[in-house]
Amino acid sequence: MKYFKLLALSAFCMPALASETELDYFTFSFENDVFYHEDGGYSNGLIVNWGYDDLTALNESTLPAWINYLTNKTYLNDLEDRQYSVNYKIGHFVQTASEIKTAKLVKEDAPYVGLLAWEVNASAYNTKKVDDLSLTLGVVGPLAGGEFLQKNIHSLIGANEPMGWDNQIHNEPVFRVQARRLWRNFDMAIGSTEVDVITGVKAGVGNLLSDANAGVGFRWGQKLAANFASSTPFVTEKFNDLKADRNGWYLFSNLSAGYVLNDIFMNGNTFQDSHSVDLIHWQAGLSVGAQINLYNWNFIYTMIYTTDQYESQTEDTRFGTVSITYNF
Repeated sequence: MKYFKLLALSAFCMPALASETELDYFTFSFENDVFYHEDGGYSNGLIVNWGYDDLTALNESTLPAWINYLTNKTYLNDLEDRQYSVNYKIGHFVQTASEIKTAKLVKEDAPYVGLLAWEVNASAYNTKKVDDLSLTLGVVGPLAGGEFLQKNIHSLIGANEPMGWDNQIHNEPVFRVQARRLWRNFDMAIGSTEVDVITGVKAGVGNLLSDANAGVGFRWGQKLAANFASSTPFVTEKFNDLKADRNGWYLFSNLSAGYVLNDIFMNGNTFQDSHSVDLIHWQAGLSVGAQINLYNWNFIYTMIYTTDQYESQTEDTRFGTVSITYNF
């Protein structure tokens, strides 16, 4: 399969850090609407994520040359009293029509889309602020292998076979550049536990997705300061920017909203005619979940709900996420 070749090539071309920098964590994340006993809409996401934390600087000893060159053109290295981290991800994502048992094109329903993507993220953080920049590169269309992966997953879990993949959007390379800032605004002890409030803003541009969002998150648990850099107040981030910490546990709830200028999952192909729907530009979402840390392992479970993403949408966008991290 072509997409297997692309994934293998991306793995071999993956930039490696200098030998003196050791891997700090590895994460596997699974997103699926099966948690809500549904089949359509945003249906499935598989993500592997590995990273390097507690770096003293972003330079040629901690970054591949071409990423270091790009990072030096930004503001990250000029921020005071910060630690740094770098992480990489490979992800595969699938969206289908709401009614997957019909093979004909339903113009009012969401397009069939498969996305295979790679991302690099560089962060500068302390116990009160996080700044990060990310670059996402990938491909949508048959090359992404969405049909093959979804049909096999549905066969494995006994779900309905998706019949409309002949209507998927065409092959297209995609990219996105994003900047994000988080603040830890408030914290208070409650017995042996504590609560805090995290706010954030982010904006990105690319033919994959262009949007701007603001979010607020509430957490209750232990060791919240140590886990701040691994948190997010944003509900929907297809690449979960997890920087794991071994300490503490917490329950969380996030609320975010923003403006979406373009989204290839709704708008279809940028340079070719393909199935598309009328994008709703103003969107919001809510998530609730828990993080539990046991020795070298971190477990996060999240349930996500968002407002409608396109005008003719008939089903709610709901899915769950499970992330498992091993700390080296």
